[in-house]
Amino acid sequence: MPEKIIDYLKKTENPYMLKVGDIVVNIEYSENYKKFNECILNILKQKVGK
Repeated sequence: MPEKIIDYLKKTENPYMLKVGDIVVNIEYSENYKKFNECILNILKQKVGK
């Protein structure tokens, strides 16, 4: 598994931006100290509530 990660990092121009299906995901650090899982749950809750 580490070899796959190293290969990906060597091939990509920006490891903080990736495409998942047809969605572009841009990863950046936050100053509010929220964990990734918390943010995803909040997004999903907003989508279900609409």
